[in-house]
Amino acid sequence: MRWLISAVVLCLGLAGPAGAAEETPLNLEGVTIVSAQELKPMLEQGIFIYDLRKKASFVDGHVPGAQSAAAYYDAQETTLDTSFLGPNKSDSVLFYSHGTTGWKSYWAAKRAVEAGYTNVMWMRGGFSEWASSEFPIAR
Repeated sequence: MRWLISAVVLCLGLAGPAGAAEETPLNLEGVTIVSAQELKPMLEQGIFIYDLRKKASFVDGHVPGAQSAAAYYDAQETTLDTSFLGPNKSDSVLFYSHGTTGWKSYWAAKRAVEAGYTNVMWMRGGFSEWASSEFPIAR
């Protein structure tokens, strides 16, 4: 019985704090990971930027030039309706969400690659990285 209690206590200790969100991976096959600093000079280069956060968060502030793509993503199924990306699968597209725990942008980038898009980027640090870098915020 003592070993059972010890095992339960050990497992609870390893589980981490309740409510802690799991961080996204550091890389994603077929996707270029970019930082906010790397994205800033790209804003004038015709890149398509998609914000996967909820519409209310987008309205509160977003990366300049970004479009809300929340309506095209199904969080329960982790699917992305890529029809909004357009027919040119070599266009530069970038996805972001809240930050390193923003799984929506991870899955959106992954699904875009699976749909055949070849120049997919992901700002893993998300809007929190952009805002903390004190770059312009569109509203």
